[in-house]
Amino acid sequence: MGVRRVAANPNEVPDDLIAMPAAAAARFAGVSQRQLRYWDDTDLLSPGIKRQLSERNTVRLYTFPELVELRVIAALVRLRMPLRRIRMVVRYLRREGHKAPLRELRFAVSGRELFFQRPDSTWAGDRQPDQLVIDATISLPLDDYRAGIRRAARAARRRRDAGRIEQHRKVLGHKPVFAGTRVPVAAVMPYLRRGLPVEEILEAFPQLTEADIEAARRHAAVA
Repeated sequence: MGVRRVAANPNEVPDDLIAMPAAAAARFAGVSQRQLRYWDDTDLLSPGIKRQLSERNTVRLYTFPELVELRVIAALVRLRMPLRRIRMVVRYLRREGHKAPLRELRFAVSGRELFFQRPDSTWAGDRQPDQLVIDATISLPLDDYRAGIRRAARAARRRRDAGRIEQHRKVLGHKPVFAGTRVPVAAVMPYLRRGLPVEEILEAFPQLTEADIEAARRHAAVA
């Protein structure tokens, strides 16, 4: 069973709630949807959620783990690393027991060489195993990639979910929450009853928007 990441920043969307359709994922990584489909077909990177609704309609959603992998592949491609070499290294690491090497390991590029760092902190290369990484190596910043995905998710949440209230059986005991957050609508009600201005409410709940507060007012009126 996966463990939900608890966001330190209240504005953040939990990692296990982050997902992008193929078009948005491609734009985010700076690649084409055609490349995404090819990587899926060749077993390099597949979406975490894939549902065929009809013969011509397949829903593909890239969740947080695949988005990290997508950023790694896109970065390697921009560094002119041949795709066949990336695929070869990924297949080799999978055979070694790494189920998701693109997000489990740290990768680096030095000239035309692709290196990866093992869990014991030693480095190996795709053509020169166990070679030390030289100073000229370009190391891919996985933490920056993860942070960028979270920022994109926060921005997308504000555009898409703001102003909606929803209920989920496994979220806060089925209590109404603001869509895309774990903030219960009931938590905002005391502020509304006291007549506090929207600005003060948003200071107390920075992950919410003005549209959320208006939705709370409407919810209170019909409750």
